[in-house]
Amino acid sequence: MVCMMRRLPVVILLLLSATALTAQDKKICLTFDTLPAMKPLGFWTPREISNMILRTLAKHQIKAAGFVVEEKLDEDPPVFIVLEDWVTRGHILGNQTYSNVDLNELSADDFLRHVKDGQKYLWAVSKRHKFNFRYLRYPQLHEGETSGKRKDVRRALEEGGYAVAPVTVKTSDYRFNRAYIEAKGDQQVIDRLRQGYLEHVEQQLNYAESQSQKVFGKNITQIMWLHSGIATATFLEELIDLLQKRGYQFISFPDALADPAFATPETYVGPLGLSFIDRVAATKGLPYDADHGRIKDEGTLQLVGPE
Repeated sequence: MVCMMRRLPVVILLLLSATALTAQDKKICLTFDTLPAMKPLGFWTPREISNMILRTLAKHQIKAAGFVVEEKLDEDPPVFIVLEDWVTRGHILGNQTYSNVDLNELSADDFLRHVKDGQKYLWAVSKRHKFNFRYLRYPQLHEGETSGKRKDVRRALEEGGYAVAPVTVKTSDYRFNRAYIEAKGDQQVIDRLRQGYLEHVEQQLNYAESQSQKVFGKNITQIMWLHSGIATATFLEELIDLLQKRGYQFISFPDALADPAFATPETYVGPLGLSFIDRVAATKGLPYDADHGRIKDEGTLQLVGPE
């Protein structure tokens, strides 16, 4: 009995160490598409929506990545300041093509012209602040529905020094924007939207974690796909709290890409915008959910309305 009592502290210490290690191993990076901001804007300007996101990230000392649609800057040049806001706070910016074009609907050459046209302002801000903007986030996560198109685009990106910006946790956070604006401050509606938003994102994270275990045998670094819209700007504090309670540590985009899992070859060719984990699953002939990231709950669908 005395011997067992002496061993108890050691056992407890080992359990605590294992728990701490598990928490440290759960890493996530937050990424935001469609900067400076995604429409509909409602009563807010693009910079106001962006600053809501940036203030919440700063409060929690989180470094994120934002992907820019430069057509929005040509339509409204003063919003260039949003890019400055992000980089001066230590966040990474990348290219989402000039006008958020879908590779499935264009030739490889036309798509690559949009990539080139989408880096004018990024080039300017990167020269002043010395950061690498050569990360491409494929709009709709479509990377080519034919093998020839996929190879041509990938080859050109590599020659241009670009890396693909993967996603492991898809969400439809943008679907909540219009409903939030139409709530017009009705707190009961906003509370229901918040609950539906958090439940939706958590369901997508559950799938990504489960699929990661099946495909990689572990929970790889997660990269969450969000959008710079009013709903995510409003609910980001609660989303961060949810992720922290699940034991996640927030890391930067370059640190996330350093996970060796992202060097895993994947050869999926097709029309679907799959997460990186599902692209690897498809390559290995493993099952995957083609609708990962979509809102499936009927109550939430009624809440957010038609797409």
